[in-house]
Amino acid sequence: MADELVDELVPREVDWQRLVRSYPLMSLALAALGGFVLGRSRGREMVSALSTFAADTLTDNVNEYLGKDVL
Repeated sequence: MADELVDELVPREVDWQRLVRSYPLMSLALAALGGFVLGRSRGREMVSALSTFAADTLTDNVNEYLGKDVL
């Protein structure tokens, strides 16, 4: 899922996987900085979206396990 997201964000001519393998510390620092900035600007929305996604996934898995729509 993460690969697909990065593929959509980064231009096709950039081989981001090679860059990450070549510069792992710089890639990690860039990802941490991006996460910090994104968290500071959109933190509440991200937590809300992730909790909704987790609840929906849990509901689907419970219903699938039980074989009927319980939740």
